[in-house]
Amino acid sequence: MENAPNSLIYLFQNKVYRKLWGIGFVQAIMRWMELTALGIFVFQITESPFWVAMVGFSHILPLFLFGSLLGLFSEKYQRKKIIFLSYFGLSVINLLLFLLALFEFLELWHILLGTFFSGIIWAEDFPARMGLISDEIKESILSKAVGLDLTTSNICRIIGPFVAGIYMSSIGIEAVYISGVILMLAGSLIAYKIKESNSSNEHTNDKLSSYFSNIFEGLKYIRSNNIIFPTLIITVVMNIFAFSYRNMVPVIGAESLLITPFLVGVLLSFEGVGATISSFIISLKLNIHLSNRFYFYGSIIFLIMIFLLGINDIFILAIIFLFIAGMSMASFGITQKLIIISNSDKAHRGRVLGVLAASIGTAPLGAMLLGFTASIFNANLALVIFSILGLLLCLVVIIKYRMFLSRDNSVKR
Repeated sequence: MENAPNSLIYLFQNKVYRKLWGIGFVQAIMRWMELTALGIFVFQITESPFWVAMVGFSHILPLFLFGSLLGLFSEKYQRKKIIFLSYFGLSVINLLLFLLALFEFLELWHILLGTFFSGIIWAEDFPARMGLISDEIKESILSKAVGLDLTTSNICRIIGPFVAGIYMSSIGIEAVYISGVILMLAGSLIAYKIKESNSSNEHTNDKLSSYFSNIFEGLKYIRSNNIIFPTLIITVVMNIFAFSYRNMVPVIGAESLLITPFLVGVLLSFEGVGATISSFIISLKLNIHLSNRFYFYGSIIFLIMIFLLGINDIFILAIIFLFIAGMSMASFGITQKLIIISNSDKAHRGRVLGVLAASIGTAPLGAMLLGFTASIFNANLALVIFSILGLLLCLVVIIKYRMFLSRDNSVKR
């Protein structure tokens, strides 16, 4: 039956989820298009792997700086308002950047500041939009809701870099920023039309002075949970030693693979193709009790693919490696959010999702170190070094928390 309670059609009958899915779609399109285009553009104007890495650094830094605070805000204030105001604000910023580019006043610091503000939107997505999804969707179909959301993001991982490659080979950076204006306005309009079934939380103290005590309470809750805690540690490892690789792809494309900006976009799109196929299959077939295993082994396979990319100089092989990396990234991404949501109680979930955002926000450290390492050696060797370190640290975590891979420990609620 197509409209059975566990079907995707049943999921889309929820009007709030449908709108939240739409917001995620426009945000993901802009994110992947912007990061790819800016990586190409910054390398063209600076010829520096370090400054290319700083684009990723400035984009992810808000997760680390504001992740926990935004998690607490999402428990205290109406989430739709947080989403609306942030998306509308970013549309204005993109308009200013478009005008600077159009009149040839755009400088590197403008670009980095713009990516920092777009990173704030990504930071609030975890506790605000994902928090709303977990509130609106029944637990029996939550894995499908999270899986569909990530599948959509991965489709955007194909479209975004592909469009970025076309823009940068023909029109220029102006096209990226005017697209950002349109997409962010669309996201703010969708958010404005959301009707929350749950208003701001009753779980947090209303006094501003209680913010830090609430955050520390959330951290204490996380530390006592033997499923959430190692999940977050592996998240930190992957964001420092694995996911920053993307910032080096424009450099590897130019210096090692010897390909055009358009083919750099095509190459990164194949990561999205693999992620889309994998996330769609996982969202339909995943046994929730196997989430921890999909999470850990997805991390290991991804790191191996980054290692292989680092020792490779053949374009076709690079496509294969990124395709498999995308598949393993989808396994990591779906189960990461599912493990966090399924193993946290509602009173702490906003803060836990905020700490998840902050854990992902450690990626600027990885981006900075990767860029520095690439400047000393080269981008390929930097990926080899980082992937080996990531593999070793993941193995250390799983040796310490062997119970993490137990089927019975995947879901505690």
